[in-house]
Amino acid sequence: MDKSLSIDTGHHEKLYQERMNFLLTGEKDRVCSIYIDVTDNKMLAIITRKHKYNYNELNNISVRCWLDKYIYPNISDGYNLEEFKKGFTRKALLEEFEKGERNIQFYHSYYDENGNLKLYKVRVSLIENPYNGHIEAYAVWKDRTLKYIDKEISKILYNNDYIGIGIIDSCKGNLYMRAAHFEGMEVDEQKSYVYDDIVKQMSEIRIANESKEQFLKCTALDYLNDNMNIAGVYSFNVYNIKNKVERYSYHWFDKKKGIILVVIEDMTKELETDSVTGALNREGFVHKAENIIKNNPDKDFALLYFNIQKFKAINDLYGYAAGDTVLHQAVNILQISFLKPLAISRIEADRFVVLVDKNNLDFEKLTSILHRVYDKDGMKVDIYVRCGIYYIPKDTDLSVSDMCDRAKLAKLYIPNQYVQPYAIFNEDMKYDYEQRSLALIQLDDAIKNSEIKVFYQPIYDAKTKQIASAEALVRWVSPKGVILPGKFIPALEESGHITKLDTYVHKSVRRFMENRYKNGKKIVRVAVNLSRMDLMDGEIMDLIIDDVKDEHYSKQMVNYEVTESAYANVSGKGTNFLKQLHDNGVKLLIDDFGSGMSSFSTLRDYNFDVIKLDMGFVQKLGENKKYNNIVMSIIELAHRLDMKVVAEGVETKEQADYLKEYGCDYLQGFYFSKPLPEEEFAKLLD
Repeated sequence: MDKSLSIDTGHHEKLYQERMNFLLTGEKDRVCSIYIDVTDNKMLAIITRKHKYNYNELNNISVRCWLDKYIYPNISDGYNLEEFKKGFTRKALLEEFEKGERNIQFYHSYYDENGNLKLYKVRVSLIENPYNGHIEAYAVWKDRTLKYIDKEISKILYNNDYIGIGIIDSCKGNLYMRAAHFEGMEVDEQKSYVYDDIVKQMSEIRIANESKEQFLKCTALDYLNDNMNIAGVYSFNVYNIKNKVERYSYHWFDKKKGIILVVIEDMTKELETDSVTGALNREGFVHKAENIIKNNPDKDFALLYFNIQKFKAINDLYGYAAGDTVLHQAVNILQISFLKPLAISRIEADRFVVLVDKNNLDFEKLTSILHRVYDKDGMKVDIYVRCGIYYIPKDTDLSVSDMCDRAKLAKLYIPNQYVQPYAIFNEDMKYDYEQRSLALIQLDDAIKNSEIKVFYQPIYDAKTKQIASAEALVRWVSPKGVILPGKFIPALEESGHITKLDTYVHKSVRRFMENRYKNGKKIVRVAVNLSRMDLMDGEIMDLIIDDVKDEHYSKQMVNYEVTESAYANVSGKGTNFLKQLHDNGVKLLIDDFGSGMSSFSTLRDYNFDVIKLDMGFVQKLGENKKYNNIVMSIIELAHRLDMKVVAEGVETKEQADYLKEYGCDYLQGFYFSKPLPEEEFAKLLD
């Protein structure tokens, strides 16, 4: 023991006790504390979580021996070990004290007694013992593992989420970047920039072409200030050149001084993920599929569009939670299927798109995954899915959105989803769809520009071969060519726009007939077609009734043809309308009789004057006795009900002769006349 200590043992004991108390009052994260005499290189005290040793027990233990036995073997990092060994020697500590340093810190990774990797912080405090002049030190090991992990996680999250953080001085037009992780741009975080210069540079280097205009507009200082003054917080999203979504958010840092905080975040995952299923949303799918196709020019890909049938019924019967489960299952089934999808998206509602390697398509297996049973509380529901397929050509200029549209279009051309629930896109589908779509987009302009023409097909008396009446038909003569009725009429019926067309035809026929009637020229009844939508539309029904009741309007002018599909589900108002027409002397015709399932109930429930025999029967006359007998029976039935019969689609003399022999009243078809423009029909009547 040192002489000075023997001179005044009481003082030393007091000092030692103070040091021990200090060591004992450590924080929770303190792992170990040592108290050493640096001058004599002796251990004076050691306190660990499990043990406490005083200097009487440590007389024969040097600092180096203790470190060699308990510390150095467990330091996991060679660099940390060398740094610690170099800095924790007697010589190094004394030199630091001479320099005036009183606190020194070390960090090292360490394996604890359980083999767990830890990060320890070692804080060394140097003091001079006033009783003997020796330099002494406290060395305290603290566990900083969790704080280190938290710090690193924060750093990782910070780097991933925040592309940049900056301060905008909107008054002076300056920008100070607090953090900047911009690919392709070097931004000094210690430097002030002219705001407009940085915005222009970012637009040219970082922002995708489709987002440049939006980016420049939304980042303009005037635009920003206007929005901030009203809303207080402002944000917008753009795509960068890597097809990633960036969100720019602006907050007032100091409103009085016009200082704005801007935060730039990578929002790609959040904004391109469907919140219900976890699959990609439409935007996410488009960008991922574009990258896959672009980066693999030699591969053959296919895009599949899936639509769950009658999905709304599942929501209505079992609730939205069950509906979400079905959507989740759909994604899971596709994900683990033989298709090995490269990208899956819930593109909308109950519709999904999948990008696959074309070689993975197996149509027999595809059919098997397009039907499954959903079991909910013992109730089982058959779920049917339709699929449209688009084979992606190499070097195509089409966007992924256009490819999705083509696959979706193919789905519409599935003839029987229970037999073959998929269809492959071809260009005929596109042409047909464009023709149908033109009707919806350009109908008003077509009527205004007189592109819609009313044609008249004469109907002849079977006995006299004289013109008895006619049917008004429409042709669309557009600048791009004639659009056939079969292309645009169904589209108009499905959309409800057919009423607008039927109103136009009604007015055109009435005008033509009134002019001939007033000029004393020959007229015959003309039949105008009424669709299912007409019998639900009060406006056209009121128009026709007003015209029929007009005393200047001849009741002999116009008949009305109603298809079986129109009156099969006719409303009460529609039924009353037909009755009013009949009561006012207007003749009603059943069009396409025999093509549906409710023909005879229609004869029972409605008062029609004429049956128009479906051309399907007419064209098979003479093929066998069965067809002939059906036609004879219909004609006989009609006559027993005081109704006349018109045979449609008569194309040969043999058909005309058969029908005349069976007692058919009127004949219509190309054998007698094709549909004629108004001028030619007028000449024929004259």
